[in-house]
Amino acid sequence: MIRWIKSCIFALILVVSFTSCVNNKNISIILHPQKTGIATIRFYDESRDRPMITEVWYPIADHIPAEKVNGLWQRCPEARDAPLKQSSKKYPLIVMSHGNGGDRTNNAWIAEILAANGYIVASVDHHGNTWNNKIAENFIKIWERPQDVSYVVDQILEHQEFGSSINRKKIGFIGYSLGGHTGIWIAGGQIDKFDKEMVANIPKDHLPSSVNDDLISSIDYSPAKKSYRDPRISAVFVMAPALGHLFENASLQKISIPVHIVASEGDNITPIAESANILAKKIKKAAFTLIPGSANHYVYLNEVTKGGKVMLDKHLAFDPPGIDRSQIHEEIGHSAVKFFNYHLK
Repeated sequence: MIRWIKSCIFALILVVSFTSCVNNKNISIILHPQKTGIATIRFYDESRDRPMITEVWYPIADHIPAEKVNGLWQRCPEARDAPLKQSSKKYPLIVMSHGNGGDRTNNAWIAEILAANGYIVASVDHHGNTWNNKIAENFIKIWERPQDVSYVVDQILEHQEFGSSINRKKIGFIGYSLGGHTGIWIAGGQIDKFDKEMVANIPKDHLPSSVNDDLISSIDYSPAKKSYRDPRISAVFVMAPALGHLFENASLQKISIPVHIVASEGDNITPIAESANILAKKIKKAAFTLIPGSANHYVYLNEVTKGGKVMLDKHLAFDPPGIDRSQIHEEIGHSAVKFFNYHLK
């Protein structure tokens, strides 16, 4: 049964932390991390000739110092390559997938929250589909993305620093936009049709200028119809998922793991009628949080610094009047931690 939840995103009171009953235990949820451990790992899949730069956020001990992060996006203080906090229990793992043309750090805010609440979070750059590495055909071959996720799971479970501290039976996924679409693929969704005619109709501003008719015609689209279900991943949380209409209804109805979908009423990049609503109606174990009002597709990105407000495109840096990105992040962060605590702890 689908749980339709009208989200009180625009509450006037800023709540610093919440207490939720999860598995009959009262757990305080941290929504404003003071610091986080972080490491950059460079994986390489030789079978696909595909590098995968992966950022890992993780819990650290209270006494570990952290440094302020400068840049265009707001980040909490980071302790780079600090030791993982010792724990009597192994940590759940969350793998994260960014949006089309984004990168592994665009949703750092939710990785920081999850790390502060006892998760190891690994976010992968999808090679050739990032803002600073645009490879035309990689903007079309969206089926490479779920394979990236599975490969990173393979590698992080065997990693010298993190592998032995991860609970292999407690692995989740979180994704934004095209990363949300990736999550539905991982959960068991399968695409009915994806071909050159459909790609040719994609808005030009969603693709690099180097994508042309010859390239579109040269690509083999048959891999798009394969299953990319990863049975190791047992809970999926997606934000503003894209291209939900591409999935076969029958495959969505067969998804057996819990899926939480968050979408914005004011999103005109991935309109809810064409994606999130379809997924929420067809996936039996789906929970759906709707952000009402004018919050748009980019409200899921990090908050920006003063420099970011000057340097970044306005649609990335500024929200519509009356929209508080920080408040929305609090609500989504709370929902994500509660969701993963229930299913992975």
